[in-house]
This record gives sequence, C-alpha cells and structure tokens, in this order.
Amino acid sequence: MLIGQVAELTGATRKAIRHYEMIELIPSPKRSGTYRTYTEHDVMVINMIRRAQTLGFSLNELKEIVSKKITDQKLPIPLVSAHIDNKVIELEKKSEALQSKIKKLNQFKIDLIKEFS
Repeated sequence: MLIGQVAELTGATRKAIRHYEMIELIPSPKRSGTYRTYTEHDVMVINMIRRAQTLGFSLNELKEIVSKKITDQKLPIPLVSAHIDNKVIELEKKSEALQSKIKKLNQFKIDLIKEFS
C-alpha cells in the first residue's frame, strides 16, 4: 500500500512516516518505481509507535523495541514489559512531585490569606 493509505490507517502524517524511516525507527519500504510500498506489518508497527507516543514514550525510547519487533517479527514482551514498568515508575514519581507541589500551593495560599487578611 502507498504512504497515503498508511497515513489514513494509522493517523500518522506522511511527514511522520518519512521521519520514522529517516531515523530508522521503521525500515525503508520497498519501492514500486518511485513510490514507497508498505505492508500490513508496517501499519501495525506505526500504530504501535503512535499509541506508545500518546502514553508518553519518545521515539528514542521506542527504537530498541521496534527494532527487535521488526527483526524478530514478534514483539519482545520482556523488553516491552520492562520499558512500560520503567515508564510507570517515572510517571508515579512525577505524580508524587505534582501532589507535593499542590499541597505546598494550597498551604501557600492559606499562609498568604492569614498574613495579608
């Protein structure tokens, strides 16, 4: 299938798909004349990339996973699991920091009201 069809199926822009190729996140597709031709597997990988991005993964973080997925033609479950666990820990730390800030802001408000009322 052509890049326009892949873009439609995945929601990725043509520019994003070309970028994934350029940074070697996905392999360069075969060509039919001057047209890139993609497979269902390419669509599946791009969908995985896009979904992971919405969950906070950077393209750089995904490179090892996608590379093994493409090479082995199967998802490296232990590697994926480890990356997801690390991302959860990272987000929990950020959440704790934000909760602490919220408490400090609320206390700051109380202190200001007491001091300037």
